[in-house]
Amino acid sequence: MDADKKATRINEGVLRGDPVEFFLDGKPVRAYKGETIAGALMNAGCFVSRTIDKKPLGVYCNIGVCHSCVMTVNGTPNVRICKTLVSQGCRVESQHFLKGARDE
Repeated sequence: MDADKKATRINEGVLRGDPVEFFLDGKPVRAYKGETIAGALMNAGCFVSRTIDKKPLGVYCNIGVCHSCVMTVNGTPNVRICKTLVSQGCRVESQHFLKGARDE
């Protein structure tokens, strides 16, 4: 597999919703209505949704079973972005965890 290749959006033969812009850690990302946040991020070349002990992790199953894609969406932590549709202006933030740490 070529290390320089990344996910790209299919542009022919696909009907898309209206374009929207949302924010990942404060930076704008272009997407389309009807896409999940996970899909939009992967199409933008972002594969990391959280870290554990500073090690990057991304979407694993992409069907809402494993919880590996949790991020903070509009201030709500632990949202599974593979099941959450992107919306205009939504704010998505990476989450960072430490093994053994507990929320207080």
